[in-house]
Amino acid sequence: MGVTWSKVWRDLWGNKLRTLLVVLATTVGVFALGLVFGLSDVMRAQMTESHRASVSPHLEFYTSWFDQDIVDAIRHEPGVVDAEGEIRTGFRWKFEGETEWHDGTLIARADYQAQHMYPVELLEGDWPAERTLAVERMSSTYYDLPIGTPVLVEVGKRERQLSVAGVVRHPYTPPPQIGLGNATFCATPEMVAWMYGYDGVDIFDTLNVRLASFSQEAAEEAGERIKDRLQRAGLEVGYWDVVDPEVHWAQEMMDAVFLILGVLGGLSLGLSGFLVINVMNAIVVQQVWQIGVMKVIGATVRRVVRIYLATAAIYGLLSLILAVPAGVVVAHVVAIWLLDMFNIIVRDFRVMPGAVAIQVAMGLAVPLLAALVPVIGGARTTAHKAISSHGMGGGFGRGWLDRLLGRIRSLPRPMALSLRNTFRRKARVVLTLLTLTLGGVMFIMVLSVGASFTNTLDVLLDDFGFDALVVFDRAYHVARLTEVAESMPDVKRTEVWDRPDGQLALPNGEELEVGIWGVPSDSEMFDPRIASGRNLLPGDGHAILLNSKIAADEGFQVGDEIELTIGGRESTWTVVGLIRNINNDFRDNFVPFDALAQATGNANHGALMMVTFDDPDFGTQDELVADLRDTYAARRMEVVYDQSASEVREQNLSTFDVITQLMLAMAILAAVVGSAGLMSTMSINVVERAREIGMMRAIGATSLAIVAIFVVEGVLIGALSWLLAVPLSYPGARLFSDMVGATLMELPLDFSYSTAGLVIWLVIVVVLSALASLWPALRATRVSVQESLAYE
Repeated sequence: MGVTWSKVWRDLWGNKLRTLLVVLATTVGVFALGLVFGLSDVMRAQMTESHRASVSPHLEFYTSWFDQDIVDAIRHEPGVVDAEGEIRTGFRWKFEGETEWHDGTLIARADYQAQHMYPVELLEGDWPAERTLAVERMSSTYYDLPIGTPVLVEVGKRERQLSVAGVVRHPYTPPPQIGLGNATFCATPEMVAWMYGYDGVDIFDTLNVRLASFSQEAAEEAGERIKDRLQRAGLEVGYWDVVDPEVHWAQEMMDAVFLILGVLGGLSLGLSGFLVINVMNAIVVQQVWQIGVMKVIGATVRRVVRIYLATAAIYGLLSLILAVPAGVVVAHVVAIWLLDMFNIIVRDFRVMPGAVAIQVAMGLAVPLLAALVPVIGGARTTAHKAISSHGMGGGFGRGWLDRLLGRIRSLPRPMALSLRNTFRRKARVVLTLLTLTLGGVMFIMVLSVGASFTNTLDVLLDDFGFDALVVFDRAYHVARLTEVAESMPDVKRTEVWDRPDGQLALPNGEELEVGIWGVPSDSEMFDPRIASGRNLLPGDGHAILLNSKIAADEGFQVGDEIELTIGGRESTWTVVGLIRNINNDFRDNFVPFDALAQATGNANHGALMMVTFDDPDFGTQDELVADLRDTYAARRMEVVYDQSASEVREQNLSTFDVITQLMLAMAILAAVVGSAGLMSTMSINVVERAREIGMMRAIGATSLAIVAIFVVEGVLIGALSWLLAVPLSYPGARLFSDMVGATLMELPLDFSYSTAGLVIWLVIVVVLSALASLWPALRATRVSVQESLAYE
């Protein structure tokens, strides 16, 4: 082993704790980056493969009931290679002994042994048969529905008991775990006909179509052509959609999440770089005399730089040995968890070469780049200056801060000593503070984003201001709906709305499926967030509040006239305002109730009721909604869907919770890097102050007093980093919140600064600082007086 590598090895092995801390912090940063990119690559690959394996249709049509003849006719359309009908309808179910019904989705195939598109996979048990159901695997887990579970279903006005015969996997089912779907069951067409009282069983309400070749433009043209064909056959086409066979439905959302996590992972790696700078700077300062000796015997600047950069490179290599396998394994485990939510079963372990390459590149580059400035600065020191140097901090007491601290006389001597020692190595403490401060800013930013998610959801609910929303099987007279609801003692206010689907004519000649909400002119519940223009006013005719996302995408502005087709009738509306609303994939728009009734020929009738209660407490809403539903059922008015504001809130929060948890994990990694940096700083301080420790012990200082000096010093640094993080975290949290909102929801979140995050981070940073200082302090007490005074 040459002289260079002997010195590098001695520096690494002779300061094992320092080496461990630098490698640990760099490992955390490289691991965070590898986790994000590895997780992104694994999920993208698995989602794409699962989507391809699902043999997804290129076009989906949701229509009124049709038979096999329609399916056969569509198969002969130009460019169509296959068509398949299925039933996808809503129903209600509950467990035995329950009083409250659950909303569910019922899927039925004519032949489960010969499925063409979106094949349902039997995982255990049997296929659905007469008087039995199969439950989708995610619903089975979430609602605890194992094989053999008896369930009650609503058949007409009666309850009928069915049994769960099997567990299946449907590749295109929204996960109920994060509030994106109801329980999903599979049945036979005969079962559906029995439940709904149909005469025949050869019936469908969903048409799946595959084309000979896919392109977005060709699929849209074919969709319009097939839609016209279905309408000429007498079917009502409520909605149709284009499905890209190469892109999973959740891919865009996950890409946005990984972009956010990538930013946090990059910040964690940057914090590791600050730690390397700090350590390399301390090494150079400690060894400045050695550098002088090397230069006296002929070492060049390049040779000195190469020695210390080799040390930094080994830090990086050691971190890679830990970070790469950990990143691969954890990315796989987290991918299993996330993909399970999207009903994708991971059956193989994969190493993503791209993610590993990024880790290797960053794991080597960051330590080398971070070490470059302090190493070059030390290597360029002249031999005379280096040999005569006593190390950084030899001039302590000359600066204004030192003199200010020196004037503090009222503190106990150990506390005063801790305070003065904290700022003895100013460059080092600045880098340590920077690392801890940025870690705190990240932590508070993430908690503020979580609070902003919650606040945004509360604001969205306030847009409507309802405690319960009830949807009926058909439109009823306004007076009748209102009379029944107001007969309940707990109902405070009622408003009858309507919400049909419609088609918006776009400037390029295409149509966009949209939701149209009919708002009563005297509504007290509707309080929208207007992006521009004005709100609806009493007396407005064909005025519309257009979704701001639609306006931005299609170039509509306030004052424009737009064409809508609602219930087969065309009408012209004037855009009086643009509304911020994320419901229905940014496709909901709002018009006056009376104008909507006129456009649809449905005057004084509505199919949707908004209700507020005297007691708006979330804990009682579900019970009141059940009473409301029963009251309407007693009047033979069928409720097909109901939801309380608390349910809406909890379902949406469960979706955001997954994202917040992932971001919080990244913030915790940053906190680990910061605490490792502090421990490294305190360890270096202990080594540098060995003679000082020996002198204190020689004059009678106890081990407890010495430990207290270093722990207080560490806590002071942690507390100061918190004070610095407080003013920086507010603008940082606001910018990050806007970025997350724009990335995930395409509009800024309603910002809410997390004051709880401030308190939590103060507790965390004080505890971390105390623990990070404790180990070096205990090491200091184990050094004998003789060894301490002999230290050079």
